[in-house]
Amino acid sequence: MAKGSSFKADLLKKLKNPKFAANYITAAMEENDESFLAQALNDVVKAHGTSKIAKTTHLSRQSLYKMFSPKGNPTLQSMNSVLDAIGLRVRVEPKRKKSA
Repeated sequence: MAKGSSFKADLLKKLKNPKFAANYITAAMEENDESFLAQALNDVVKAHGTSKIAKTTHLSRQSLYKMFSPKGNPTLQSMNSVLDAIGLRVRVEPKRKKSA
């Protein structure tokens, strides 16, 4: 097995853990890079099974692939539906003050 595919397989295994998946998505959001966030969300969906998420959310697999592609633009409702199916949610919190 190539190193890249071994890494991806290990990542997908770890992304089944809700805390790990939440931290992964949060890190992607903090980078403020839409394509990285789309990839992170796509990875988490794949880890949990795209077909299973599609069935739970009543979205087609094709819609999920499109939503989390680099050019995708999911609605908040769709994103919340997917995150809920995975056992996650969006949360907003105050910024942490930088210590002097």
